[in-house]
Amino acid sequence: MGIHSFLQTISLGNNLSEEQLDILVQSSRKKRYKSGQLIFCEKDESRCFFVVMSGTVKLYKSSPDGKEQTLYLLGPGELFGMCAAFSDSVFSANAMALEESTIIVFPGDVLDIMARKDPTILFNMISILSCRLKESMALIEALSLMETPQRVASFLLFSILKKDCRAGDDMEITISRREMSKIIGTAPETLSRVLKMMVSEKIISIQGRNIRILDCEELEGMARG
Repeated sequence: MGIHSFLQTISLGNNLSEEQLDILVQSSRKKRYKSGQLIFCEKDESRCFFVVMSGTVKLYKSSPDGKEQTLYLLGPGELFGMCAAFSDSVFSANAMALEESTIIVFPGDVLDIMARKDPTILFNMISILSCRLKESMALIEALSLMETPQRVASFLLFSILKKDCRAGDDMEITISRREMSKIIGTAPETLSRVLKMMVSEKIISIQGRNIRILDCEELEGMARG
């Protein structure tokens, strides 16, 4: 799929005219990253923003002593690096490809050019940022106020499903348990114990990286604590 066709399928391209889509396409460049390859580091300067075309990208923060907190997982169609494009041109977190990924890079200046003609793209980005803020607030709540079982249940309900839970729903976790534990803010061993407990209580079943929801009511109850 070309960049033009791809943009028509994602939130950034909602209600954009052909002229606006052409401006985006002409200003863009496509880059490919290997699994584990850094896309940018925190504090790097670059006034541009990115869209995941394929693959998975993680945004994360690192402490001086090597501790790492995953902030967000991004899949196809999702934007990142918008703060640098809009404000001080400095990235606020690290970004890394978790698998072979194709990323579309747009210069921040293209937003100025397009917004002067038609503000539609700004409304699209505000909507995207609003959803991201809501999800970030949920993550902060989970990390600061919830016990580990609540965090795991919330992750399964909202970070993967992103829809109403239905018994029998299947999901494939495309990240390792170690990466999942970084998002939840716990040790991999603790995460494994919680998942085993959920299996023994017949809330979920696990086969490889595939998780099936067996009891939505119990899962939602666990998320609420």
